[in-house]
Amino acid sequence: MKITRLDLDGVGSPRGLAGRIHEIEDLPLAVPVEDLCCALDIVSIEEIETDAFEAALVTDAMRSSGDILVNRNSSSLRRRFSIAHELGHFLVEAHQAVADRPRHCALGDLHLLAPRSNDRRRHIEGEANTFAAELLMPPKRIRELVGRRGVSLETVMAMAHAMAVSKEAMARAFVDAHREPVAVVVSRHCRVQRFYRHQDFPFLPLAAGKPLPPQTRLLWSCSKEASLRIWKS
Repeated sequence: MKITRLDLDGVGSPRGLAGRIHEIEDLPLAVPVEDLCCALDIVSIEEIETDAFEAALVTDAMRSSGDILVNRNSSSLRRRFSIAHELGHFLVEAHQAVADRPRHCALGDLHLLAPRSNDRRRHIEGEANTFAAELLMPPKRIRELVGRRGVSLETVMAMAHAMAVSKEAMARAFVDAHREPVAVVVSRHCRVQRFYRHQDFPFLPLAAGKPLPPQTRLLWSCSKEASLRIWKS
């Protein structure tokens, strides 16, 4: 790869960093995240046996280089996102490092999408997730693929496979990238687990753990117990 950290100098926002990387490198749909880490001064990525965290970043105070630890027991798709998440911590200047002390990220941190939160830790983890999502699932590419294939179950599944990400991660990125207001609800046993909505989508009378409204239309069955439903406003 031709990219170096000097190419990212002066870019502070997670979205800006991910966008600049895609401007410089003509990356395939399945971003080679480990090769990218190597080009951007991550010295090693080590899979370890742990129940304590999903991933961690170890670096010096000046962040001249870094090492990433990732949970060996997680799925390959989750490990890819975790590595991109830690790369985000490494590249975002505002994420101050503590020399030689790992920054541990738990599974719950990888679901935080609250970059405007007043809680500093949530803010930082949300920014790392924003970087990871836009690096692995660039909105421009999502819109291009949806434009060619149309909005359908097959399109979302095909994009998840092509970009080597989970179906739920792709559905969430689809909500953010889609031009029209849409919402995605993840349910289990007909009860809401999580939901994501476009900023212009009307209010949804949903809460985690509550039953799904009967009028929802099932578009995609993830398993016998879990399903994902999509609304258009």
